[in-house]
Amino acid sequence: MHTCVAGVLLGACQQELTWENASFETVSSKVVDVLSPVEQLSPFKLGQIQKLISQIAESAGDTELGDQIAPYFAVGMVIFLVLFVAYFVLGVVSLAVDAEAMDAPCAEDSWIWLYVLLVIVIPTSVGFIIGLVETGLKMIEALKDVKYEIFLVLPSPLLNVTLGILGIVLWSGMTEECSAFYDTNHGLLLVIFHLQVIIMCVSSIFGCITLFGYAASLYADLTKKADYVEPASHTHSA
Repeated sequence: MHTCVAGVLLGACQQELTWENASFETVSSKVVDVLSPVEQLSPFKLGQIQKLISQIAESAGDTELGDQIAPYFAVGMVIFLVLFVAYFVLGVVSLAVDAEAMDAPCAEDSWIWLYVLLVIVIPTSVGFIIGLVETGLKMIEALKDVKYEIFLVLPSPLLNVTLGILGIVLWSGMTEECSAFYDTNHGLLLVIFHLQVIIMCVSSIFGCITLFGYAASLYADLTKKADYVEPASHTHSA
């Protein structure tokens, strides 16, 4: 009994010393790593950008840059997640309050109620699934050094680009009469619709840039490995 208690206390002390010795940058990097799967629900994924910068810096020989910028990204991730929760709640409320807009005469040409529903449900559901997959992959030790992030980054920009283009088409094709109708009778829904179109367009741009960065980083790593293996094979054959 005393041995068990001593073991528990020793483990607690070791953990306390570990946290005391950990720097703020290291703790922030861990926070970014933990929040990354949760951030898949949000249109803006700062954790992916931080990991990309860290990978590029490590490839260039700078192993400290990732931890140095981690605090800023950790704060940004928390802020964006809070804003996402507020936006999500307002979106659901607008769908419930302005459900009559689904059967409005203007809905035949500018079906913004359905668009708001699609943007609320599809990206969030896809992000939830990707978050579960990312959490599961992180638990597999054999994949610790495998760069699978590009496959997790890929779905979000493609989805956001599609929804962004669709939103722009609906927004630009809306007549002044329908715009006045929505503004008068379904103001919250119209605001959420405009906000979603802007979010989808901006997030798709950042998502595509991030995706291109991961692809370039992966290509650089594969090129380095090929250059390393080729001289080694020539030396062995000689």
